[in-house]
Amino acid sequence: MTGQPSSTPARAVLTADDIARLLPHRHPFFLLDRITDLAPGVSAEAIKNITASDGVLAGHFPGRMLYPGVLLVECVAQLAAVIYGSAAAQSSTGELVADVADRVGYLAEIRQAKFMKPVFPGDQVVFRAHSGSRLGGLISVTGQASVGRELVMTARLAVTELEQP
Repeated sequence: MTGQPSSTPARAVLTADDIARLLPHRHPFFLLDRITDLAPGVSAEAIKNITASDGVLAGHFPGRMLYPGVLLVECVAQLAAVIYGSAAAQSSTGELVADVADRVGYLAEIRQAKFMKPVFPGDQVVFRAHSGSRLGGLISVTGQASVGRELVMTARLAVTELEQP
């Protein structure tokens, strides 16, 4: 794990292997490449590299490959799961990364999503998510995606966290 120990301020960089311990998602639905900044339970930033070899682009759209907007929203939802999964890992083990994928719930609601610009192969998308209010196992999340300095998507979501088994 590349995350910092809990004795230091909890901001960290996580590799794809670290993310895989926090999420139940696997290929082809494991979408985030790296967490570049993490404050467990609060916020995170991640990158995703869009490549022409991504299978979803073969059918979206032939002759003009565009990364699907719904997958941009899913990236924000997965980043939200990293935010609360890392907080659960830290509270149970003292580490930012642990096998807590069984805590990841579901995308419960897309309250608002706006797509400003398309995302193409070769783009590196930076996602930011911030955890908001909680009501039981329901968590409000705001997120955005940028390519370079251009904002390409904003979203407000609700996600669920499963009770600890």
